[in-house]
Amino acid sequence: MNLLLYKCNIHYYLREKYFGKAKHIAQQALSQFPDSTQFEFYNGLASIFEGQIQRGINELTPLQSNKDTQLAAVMALVYAYKTSNIGDRDVIHNFEAKLKEEKKQATATSFYYAALFLSLAEKFEKASEYINKTLRKDQKNLDVIVLKGWNDMFMNQGNIPMSVLDCLELGVTKNDKDLEALLGLAKFKHLTNDFESSNSILDRLIVQNPRLVIPLIEKMRNELALKKWDAVQDTLERIFFIDHNNVEALKVKIFITLCKNSDCIEAADQLNKLFSILENEESDNGYQFYTATQIFSKVCGRSSAVLTQIYRFAQYASEMYPNNVEYLSEVGNQCILQGKYKDALNFFKAASKIDSNSITALCGLTLCQMSENGPTEQISQQVELLFEMQGTNKLPVLYLLSAQLNVKNTSKAIAFLNTALETRVNLATSYPFSLAYVNQLDPDFLLDVYKEYRKHLPKKPFVIVGYIMYSQEASNPSVANCFKLLNAVCEACPGLIAALYELAKLKFLFGYANDAQILAQQISESDSTHAGSQFLLAQIYIQQQAFTKAAQCLEMCLSYNFKVRDSAMYHFLNGVILKSVNQIQEALSSFMTSLQICTSKIASNLNRLYESDLNIIDKATLYLQIIDIQAMLGHFAEAGKIMQEAIQEFSFTSEETRLLIARADLALKKGDIDNALDLLNEVKPGQPYYFQAHSKMAHIHLKEKNDRVMFTNCFKEIVSNHPMADAHTMMGDAFMSIHEPEQAAESYEAALKGNPKDVQLIKKHCTALVKMHEYDKATQYYENAIRQLNDDELMFEYLELLIKLKRYEKVDSTISHELNQVYNKEKDIVSLKRRVRYLLLQTKSRELKNPTAGNMALILAEARDIQTSIVKRIEIDSKGDLQEEKLLLAKVLCMMAKVKSLKEPAVAANLYAEALIHAPRDPETLLALAKLYANMNIPEKCEQTCAVLLNADPNNESAAVMMADLAFRKVDLETAQRHLNQILSVKPTSWEALAQLIEVQWRLGKLSECEQQLETAKQTLSDQDDPDYEYCAGLSALCGGRANAALRHLNAARRSPRFARGAARRMVLLCLSHHAADAIADAFAGGADDSDTRLLALKTAEKLLVEVSPSDRKPLHALLQLASRSKQQAERILQELLPLASDNGYQDDPYMILAIASAYNIIKQPTRAKNILKRTISSIPWTPENADGLERCWLEVAESQINSGRMDAAKELLTKVLNHNHSCASAYQYLGYLAEKEQNYKSASHNYDNAWSYAGKSDLSVGYKLAHAYLKQKKYPECIVVCRHVLSVQPDYPKIKKEILEKAKANLRT
Repeated sequence: MNLLLYKCNIHYYLREKYFGKAKHIAQQALSQFPDSTQFEFYNGLASIFEGQIQRGINELTPLQSNKDTQLAAVMALVYAYKTSNIGDRDVIHNFEAKLKEEKKQATATSFYYAALFLSLAEKFEKASEYINKTLRKDQKNLDVIVLKGWNDMFMNQGNIPMSVLDCLELGVTKNDKDLEALLGLAKFKHLTNDFESSNSILDRLIVQNPRLVIPLIEKMRNELALKKWDAVQDTLERIFFIDHNNVEALKVKIFITLCKNSDCIEAADQLNKLFSILENEESDNGYQFYTATQIFSKVCGRSSAVLTQIYRFAQYASEMYPNNVEYLSEVGNQCILQGKYKDALNFFKAASKIDSNSITALCGLTLCQMSENGPTEQISQQVELLFEMQGTNKLPVLYLLSAQLNVKNTSKAIAFLNTALETRVNLATSYPFSLAYVNQLDPDFLLDVYKEYRKHLPKKPFVIVGYIMYSQEASNPSVANCFKLLNAVCEACPGLIAALYELAKLKFLFGYANDAQILAQQISESDSTHAGSQFLLAQIYIQQQAFTKAAQCLEMCLSYNFKVRDSAMYHFLNGVILKSVNQIQEALSSFMTSLQICTSKIASNLNRLYESDLNIIDKATLYLQIIDIQAMLGHFAEAGKIMQEAIQEFSFTSEETRLLIARADLALKKGDIDNALDLLNEVKPGQPYYFQAHSKMAHIHLKEKNDRVMFTNCFKEIVSNHPMADAHTMMGDAFMSIHEPEQAAESYEAALKGNPKDVQLIKKHCTALVKMHEYDKATQYYENAIRQLNDDELMFEYLELLIKLKRYEKVDSTISHELNQVYNKEKDIVSLKRRVRYLLLQTKSRELKNPTAGNMALILAEARDIQTSIVKRIEIDSKGDLQEEKLLLAKVLCMMAKVKSLKEPAVAANLYAEALIHAPRDPETLLALAKLYANMNIPEKCEQTCAVLLNADPNNESAAVMMADLAFRKVDLETAQRHLNQILSVKPTSWEALAQLIEVQWRLGKLSECEQQLETAKQTLSDQDDPDYEYCAGLSALCGGRANAALRHLNAARRSPRFARGAARRMVLLCLSHHAADAIADAFAGGADDSDTRLLALKTAEKLLVEVSPSDRKPLHALLQLASRSKQQAERILQELLPLASDNGYQDDPYMILAIASAYNIIKQPTRAKNILKRTISSIPWTPENADGLERCWLEVAESQINSGRMDAAKELLTKVLNHNHSCASAYQYLGYLAEKEQNYKSASHNYDNAWSYAGKSDLSVGYKLAHAYLKQKKYPECIVVCRHVLSVQPDYPKIKKEILEKAKANLRT
């Protein structure tokens, strides 16, 4: 290290008051440069500054003979003798005389060292004089110019002149490697809050001097000022790599551990290490022990583990320098923080004996007396005296003492507290955010100020039930100051649980429940054993009527501290929760226990600890809850008795009006509506609970008298008497409850003028706008609110609205912008959770925009990775709701599985299995996995999964449907029928079960048996136009051969979210089938001719195709185009479909194969058509999804076999068709035809009869063939019946009358 580097290091550590470090470097320099007297000078200065006066005098005395340092040495000796009691006045007089002589003959260098000493001794104005003297002798001396910059910077801290910058920049200009000038320039930028510029200078120094720790320390301070916690951590590691015992870095590390990470135990260990390092490196530096005591005692939230360690620092400093009043008084302060007031009193007395005018010691004595005796006249006089002694700059603690003395005079007390707060904040704001800032802010003192403020705030309830409500009162000056105070503390110490807890309670009490919930959850994540935060969360959840969550919080609270059972609040909250779940008797027991505790004379310490003692409002609520339950139980005498007790307790208090409202409630329960209204009308504007009384009047008018006009008039009266935001909000809520969103929106808008930043109010307003279908206005309002408030919940609600409006591009761009922000996987859990929510919303939006797009897997993979890391962090830290996060991880895995299920079913199955690890026996996951196994054609695993699901939830409708589906897939139709009947006996409107039962019964040939279930379902419905019922009715009509009725019902079913696509698909197939002409004519076309009707059928099918599932759309579209029988069209379709025939998604699609075969037939290539159709017989497994398509393919093959004379093969295939569908009219028709060919008219008539019946007697050609078979079989009566039916439908049906009917009649007569 060169001489300049040594010099710069020593200057830095002397300014920072690390005198031990400065001495160590000076001694190193002397060993390298033994002839350099300046390092002997620095060594002596460091000894004097740290309090080792005699040693310093001994080291400086020889330097009086040195030409360069003699003036500074004499000055330092004068300073040493004056700050100690070791020399008499004559010695000091002699040195002062010598000093005058030295000044006369001093050189520029002598003046420089004198100025340097004065600047380091913090005599900045005097130093400025000597700097000017030096410059008069040597204007170009860069060392002096740079020293001037440093000196003026500290002399004018808080308002630094630009001349400082000129000096430092001149130094850098002359020598761009001047370390002292560059560090000064970086410090100037730091103190003027230009932290980025400061860092850029420091980065240059770090590159130039990679082993020098000073630039890294300054960079760490810049990053701390910017609150870039991750960057601070990185820089700390770099500092410790160079100097593993660096004191300043360790202090910052302890601060982060305490004030960011809320880890008092780790901080205590680190303080122990700091003590050891200071004891080793700064053993004589009382100042460092003293400042460490001050900083960390003020930010530890009075943690006993931390205060025990800190006490050692104060004790060490006071024992090292027993005559230092400040050090001794600090030991007294530490005793106060630990609640040891008697010990504190002794230390303050000892300090005041040393210096009877020490304000610190006298304030300490007064604090101890106040703690012991409370406010007295003597203490009041002492405080007045201390005010006079102090002059202009008063200690903030005096204002706090004055407020405590004026506790009964609210206006005076608040004025003193305001001044105490302003003084502390002003002291702190003269520094950038740093350890010095926090020391001046003094969070512990501010929390004491807040506790005093709290005595003068409006009373608010902690338990919100019934008509009690919170109003936001941040406009109240005292409340606003409390928010300012707590926000300042929480911003400085974001992990200080004591401050966060107070802020959470304050926000809850004054109407900001959502903010309070976030803070309480943050506390719970930082310290899972903090019972107070669980109490507060329970109170918040009760206000939100989330009673299950409230119960969980109370259980957690009890598990952390069983003594909470002794608090009135615990039993009160428990009673409210029990009442919510109709455990009335148990609730009454809890309320009575709470009442006994809070009326007992011995106050519980636990109550005071968790704010769980009941204030007057909560106590009144407790009485009223007991009265309400007694009335519910019909114990009106007991209720009256409790009411009398309450009247005695609360007469002439703010809660008296509530008893009037309670009497109105009792009257209402007895059926005396008019008396209830008269009682409520006694509450006049301006009285407490006027809002609640008139709100209750309004609801009585609505519910009991069904008078909507009086209902709205009551709220209008409230607003006219109290035109504030909360009244307008209440009126808006009232309008929403009677479905008047237009008027509600007006009320909310009026409320927002008074409270434009209320997030809940903004949400309500936007909800009203959406109800009015003012979607553009709602989205604009959301966007403006998000810009102003930057609220996450508003953003997510806004995105959900955009998704509902199908504005997917806007959703995607908004989320992409948020996701593209700088992202660090080590971020706090809240940021990670927010990112997961954005990713899931983006997936939802993209899936709705294009379900077949494959761009969701990567998004979900990132969401899974982040959510997995969240779960792991919560498992390690125990900070947060682990079960809730595991359920979300399971949800993400299920979404990934759904995306993968089509192309990678095995991967999807593994993902579902992984989801079940995090959410065991989750019904939705088990059901999805069972469906996947069914689609993968692994029935055994599907059945096992369903069995697990039914074991977990025996009444699970979906699982029972799946079991039926499994039996269906095995073509075990009887078992499927039994399962489905069992479901429908319990729940007649289980539409999936009913739809499947219709198909099963149809395939069993027992379709008529479904009529009863359809009728039962219809009678159970409240809405006769239910689209799900329409689908089932349409399916029944379709299976029964009633095409026109089927089309009508299925058209109505297109409104069903569950069956819309299925209905559209069946309508398309029906339009394309050979029944379409008649059906469309009946359903849509009226009297159109046959060709027009068929054209209409095809147009209808084309329109419906967009509603069909994308995976079914292509083959159906191909069949639609082939209906024109165009050869060119057929060739084009073949070009499109043949490449897809081998694709995983389509190779087993029977309609795809049918379309290709039809195209081959059109272009006169029947052999290829036959070959591709044969694939469906052996290669494609039968499934319910493929059943209809396979049936049509098999019938096509059978027809071609009949045409080619292969009768036995055709019979075998037709039998296979009938094994899968006993109601297949076409199969029976072909079998009848074959029997007819063989002249087996008995078999022919049997098959034709089945074809005729199962087609709903709608295919007249089958009727003709059946009549002909009966004629040949000589069953003339049956023949005549069929003929008459055919002729009733179509009187001019060819040949049947003459060739069959007349012959049958003639034969019957003979």
